Amino acid sequence: MDEHFRDLLRALLEKDPDAALEDNDRQAVMYAMLALHPSEHIAAIWRFGQSIADEFKRSYLFNHLVRHSAQCLEFDLAEGIARSIPTPYWRFAALNKVAAELLRRDGEFGSIGARNSGFHERALRLLREIEQSLSLIPDDDDDRATLLWGIGLSLVNAGKLEWAEDLASTANYCPENTEVLLRCAKTRASRDQTHHAVRLARTVGRLASTGTGQLTNRAFDLEDAAELIFDSGGKEEARRLLEEAARFALASQAQDIDGCKCVGAIAIAFAKQGHIDLAQETANMITQPARREYALQKVAEHS
Repeated sequence: MDEHFRDLLRALLEKDPDAALEDNDRQAVMYAMLALHPSEHIAAIWRFGQSIADEFKRSYLFNHLVRHSAQCLEFDLAEGIARSIPTPYWRFAALNKVAAELLRRDGEFGSIGARNSGFHERALRLLREIEQSLSLIPDDDDDRATLLWGIGLSLVNAGKLEWAEDLASTANYCPENTEVLLRCAKTRASRDQTHHAVRLARTVGRLASTGTGQLTNRAFDLEDAAELIFDSGGKEEARRLLEEAARFALASQAQDIDGCKCVGAIAIAFAKQGHIDLAQETANMITQPARREYALQKVAEHS
């Protein structure tokens, strides 16, 4: 038997793995298979995982182990596992998972009047560390954009909107950045910070309009920006954004599996804003019959 596997079994069973199994031993195996691990077992799995020679496989699997550990409130262990991940992207992604779970738990405790400020501050410390380490990943690497997206959403959840907006600030269209900006805008709008929300929506609209490629993403972003601006009273501006979104979405139908879905969403958005003729015209250009019928039905409900 592989020595690393033997050590793992010994940690799970707390006995010689070659001995006959009693019911308590079998229960321990069942708990392990169901991921009902005490922290000692998670640590044992971590030690076992360190025997995986392939750095990418080890990093990917440890990322999942970090998420499980954090969800079990084993934050020290989760952070330790994350820091042992050799691949920078997966290491930072795992640290962000710890931060996100700390924030989630802090919010849950806060809802019952028992907010744990230690969780909040620890999460922010991790997010600052990840941000400062992003230089290890090249600017043109998609992994960097994905990390920025993850950090940005965590910051929004932490209420750090200015920080999230600064992080997502970009001169070129990037769907990960615009999603963070839209989340900030929606949060601002929910706080009656309408002017700031509209400014962010216009920024997203400009980026999506002047970007290249990624037609479906840009169309969805324009739809979201239009909704925010419409809700603030900018009806004509919102309509113009939706018309541009429709052009992108219609062009994407032949090359993107989500293109027809996107056209349908924009048709329904036209209907919600009272532009029934535009809504019907857009819906009728959906190339998938089922999507077309669904969109026309939804448009009719707003007529």
